[in-house]
Order: sequence, then structure tokens, then C-alpha cells
Amino acid sequence: MKFRKMPRTELVLSEVGFGVWTVATNWWGKIEDADKKALLENAVEEGINFFDTAEGYGTGKSEEVLGKALKGRRDQAVIVTKVGDSHLSPDDVRNSCERSLSRVGTDYIDLYLIHWPNHEIPDADTMGALQGLVDEGKVRALGVCNFGVQDLSDLLEVGHIEVNQLPYSLLWRPIEYEIFPKCRQNNIGLM
Repeated sequence: MKFRKMPRTELVLSEVGFGVWTVATNWWGKIEDADKKALLENAVEEGINFFDTAEGYGTGKSEEVLGKALKGRRDQAVIVTKVGDSHLSPDDVRNSCERSLSRVGTDYIDLYLIHWPNHEIPDADTMGALQGLVDEGKVRALGVCNFGVQDLSDLLEVGHIEVNQLPYSLLWRPIEYEIFPKCRQNNIGLM
């Protein structure tokens, strides 16, 4: 397994990650809880340390499944989870983080992402709350998910993030035109 260090952080992630959404929501069909746990445990045994989840995946179920699978193995995992766009007010950010920590069964999140932009809540308020979580040691690094150029530009006026998570494949390449250059210009990784 190959690994990469996320620039400007201490995080070292396997190049292959495990998206926990698929097992928690039964998207591909019903999977028994024991099998979900076994899938995640096998991923760790095969060298995968990068696990991507969100409070919105199965209404927290993906975080719970991940927490059970990583019990006693927290030091072998880089946990990425996301706060939903309806939880971006300062109090909601803190409460969402606390619930995620509890569901995963850990005292820190490696990379905490804003799942979607919310144009009703000022970015400065959200980023202030997120930075507070970093300062307290509850979160190691910050990022965003599904942010286009304008949303990313607005956010960068009030804070900095380490990564923008976006869909990218041979069939979905629009990030190459504006988003990738914007991220590169601001030393933001793409996931």
C-alpha cells in the first residue's frame, strides 16, 4: 500500500481510501452489521488507513459502523468526517462534532470537512467554530467537500482549509478547469 502525507499537516493517508457511506446506507443491498464490521477490519489489515464518512451518511450510522470496526485500532486510522450544511452555525458545528466523536468512539477527528456550502450562514462564523475545535484538539485539520470556485473563494477570505473533496473521474472532469487551479494557487489539496 502506498501512502501520502497531506501537505501542511501531520496526516499520512493511504492512497486508497474506504468510503463508509456505501456500507452504512445499504446502497448496494443489505449488508449485515457483522459483515460491515468485517469489511472495515479487513481494509485495515490490508493497509488502508483512510476512512471517509459523514454525519449525514445513514444519519450517523456510517460513523457508528466505523467506530465499532476501529475499536482498539484508532491509531491505525485517519478518520475523515463531515458536518452537514444545515449544521454550520457555531453551536451546531460544535454539537455535530461532539456527536460524530461519540459515534466514532474517539476523542479527535483527523480531518473535518464542511459537506456542502450554506449561503445562509456566514463563512466567518462557521470557520471560527471549526478553528475553535482545532485549537481544542478535537480536530486535526479542516477541509471542504463539494465547493466550487466561488464558494471556495468566499471561504478563503475568512480562513484556510487543507483539502477540497470533489467527484473526479474520466466521466466527471470539470474540476480541471477552475477548481483545480484555484486549489493549487492556494495550496489546497484535492481529494
